[in-house]
Amino acid sequence: MNLFEWQQLLLVFCCAIITNLSQASKREAELYESILEKHEALVRPVENPDDPIVVKMGVILQQLIDVDEKNQVADLNAYLRMEWIDYSVQWDPKEYEGISDLRFRKEQLWTPDVLLYNSADPQYDRSYASNLVVYHTGLVNWMPPGVFRLTCQINIVYFPFDVQTCWMKFGSWTFDGTKLDLQVDDNGFDISSFIPNGEWKLENTSVKRNVQSYECCPEPYYDLVFTFTIRRLALYYAFNLILPCVLITLLTLVGFTLPPDAGEKMSLRLFFAMCMFTCAGSVVGTALVLNFHHRNRRTHKMSMTMKLIMMNWLPWLLLMKRPGCIATKRQLIRRKKQVKERLDICLAALLEDVPAPDEDEVLSMDVESIKTTPAMLAQLLVLQQIYKELNIMNQKVEKAEIEKASEDDWKFSQDKADQAMVIYPMGLLAQCHHCTTW
Repeated sequence: MNLFEWQQLLLVFCCAIITNLSQASKREAELYESILEKHEALVRPVENPDDPIVVKMGVILQQLIDVDEKNQVADLNAYLRMEWIDYSVQWDPKEYEGISDLRFRKEQLWTPDVLLYNSADPQYDRSYASNLVVYHTGLVNWMPPGVFRLTCQINIVYFPFDVQTCWMKFGSWTFDGTKLDLQVDDNGFDISSFIPNGEWKLENTSVKRNVQSYECCPEPYYDLVFTFTIRRLALYYAFNLILPCVLITLLTLVGFTLPPDAGEKMSLRLFFAMCMFTCAGSVVGTALVLNFHHRNRRTHKMSMTMKLIMMNWLPWLLLMKRPGCIATKRQLIRRKKQVKERLDICLAALLEDVPAPDEDEVLSMDVESIKTTPAMLAQLLVLQQIYKELNIMNQKVEKAEIEKASEDDWKFSQDKADQAMVIYPMGLLAQCHHCTTW
C-alpha cells in the first residue's frame, strides 16, 4: 500500500469513530430524557409506598482541621457516602450503546435529607451538592464533600495529656423509620485517607445505629453516630512548658544541698527569685504594651496624668525624641513649621474666613435690584450647596486627624513603655548583683 492508500484508510477509520461517538451521545441524550420524563424528585423511589427506602451511609474522614476548646467545637473535612436503589432509573445497557452509568444533579433526582444533628455551623449544612452517579441496575451513589463544624464536649482537666471523644450524629430530618431506613454501609467510618494532625492523634473510631422515639412523634427515627477519639500530642507542651518548670524547680531545690557555711547558698536563691520576678514583670509589661497598642480615641481617653507621664517625663528620662516634637522635662513642644504645614493643607484654612450665606436671604433677593439674572441666582445656590459640602468634608477631616493624633499618642506611649521594659531587667540584675555582693 502506498502513502495515499494509507491516508484514505486512516480517514475512513476516523470517520467511523466520530460516527459511533455521535450515535453514543445521541443515545445518552435519549436515555436522559427517558429517565427524567418518568421521574419525580419529590417521590420516594419505592415500588410499594408502605415500604421504607433503604439508604446505606458511611463517612470518609479526610482531616481534623481544628479543635476549639473554648467554644467546644471541632472542624472536620470529610466525605459523606450514601447509596440506595432507585427502581425508576433502571435501563438495559444493550439498548443504549452500552451506557452503564449516568450523572445527575442533586435537584433532578430524589435524595435523602440526611443532616448533621449536632452541627455548630451558622449555615448548618456546609456539604457541597455534588452530582449523583446512577448505574443501570438502579444503584445511586452520592458522595457530597464538606467541612463540618460540630459540637464536642471538651474536658481539659488533664491538659496537656487529655483525651477527647467527639461524635457526629446523622439522620433524616423529615422521614421517620417507616419511610427511610438508614443503615451503615460496609466501610462504615473510613479513615484510610486520613491526614494526620500536628496537635491531635486519632486513637479510635466507631459507628453506632440508634433507633429513637420522640414525644411529639411515636414513629421510630433512625440515626447513625460516628464517634472518634483523639489524644493531644504533649511533646510540644512538654518541651516548652513542663520541662522548663521542672528544671527551675530542681534548680531551686539544689540550694538545699549546699552547706550553710557556703556563701553562695543565699545568693543562689536570690538569683532564682530575681529571675522569676523578672519573668513575671516581663509578662505584665507585655500585657501593658499590647493594651496601649490597641487603644484609640473611641475606646479610651488619655488623662492628663497619663499624658504627662508617658508623653513628657518618660521620653525625657529615656532621652528619646518624638518626630516633629522637642522633648523637655515638662512637655513636648511641637515645631511650628509642622503645625503650619498641617494648617496649610487643612480645609478649615480655606473656609474659616468665608462667611456662610443664608439660604433665605439668597432666595429673597430681588433680581432687578441687584441686576442679576436667574442663571446667576442658580449659580449662587449651587455655590452655597458646595460650601455646605465642603464644611462637612472639613469636619470629617478634622475628626479623622483628631482620632489619628490620639492613636499616635497611644502608639507613642506603647513604644516608650516597651523601651522602659528593656531597661527594667537590667536594673533588677544590677540590684541582684548588689544583694549578692552585700
